[in-house]
Amino acid sequence: MSYPFEVRSRIAAVVLLGCVLTGCTSSSGLGSPAATNPNQAGVGTSTYSSGQRPSVPVLTGKTLDGSSLSTSTYLGKVLVLNAWASWCEPCQEESPALARIAGKVKELGVQFVGLDEEDTIANATAFAAKAGTSYPHLFDDKGDLLASLRQLPTSGIPSTLVLDRQGRVAARVIGVIHETEFRTLLTSIAAEPTPSSS
Repeated sequence: MSYPFEVRSRIAAVVLLGCVLTGCTSSSGLGSPAATNPNQAGVGTSTYSSGQRPSVPVLTGKTLDGSSLSTSTYLGKVLVLNAWASWCEPCQEESPALARIAGKVKELGVQFVGLDEEDTIANATAFAAKAGTSYPHLFDDKGDLLASLRQLPTSGIPSTLVLDRQGRVAARVIGVIHETEFRTLLTSIAAEPTPSSS
């Protein structure tokens, strides 16, 4: 039986939360991605070595305030792409931590962009304001932006990609981030030497 994206997302979010609470993570800690198919990847944090970092498409669209945004604007920065929704309970746990981290690593050249999935503008705006995530959020009401990111599951949120300064995937998190670990990870990626231009 095929379910609509929102139903699949809610089911997967419940499964992910259950895994987080019971410790059934198959890729706990930092390491290589557990599977090439992100829909089969375990909950947890995975990193990509510098020589094996895949690229991702440029994401463009409208933000929650109606502005236009392209992620190409942030090339040269470490970019955090976090998929979430106002109806997602694990996202409610995660978002305030993301807001705190974003404020602390901004001076390191780290930019956050949210991907709001299968939501309404009103609910998403209220959620972001309450969580304190003042960084921009792309409104992904049909899930097309998330589907274009092959390293993330299309059927579960929250999930997060970290792009290095060249726009390549340096890390991903399936499920809720661990605040201290994630901040350390971002600091490490931001400190990577920038390739010299010839």
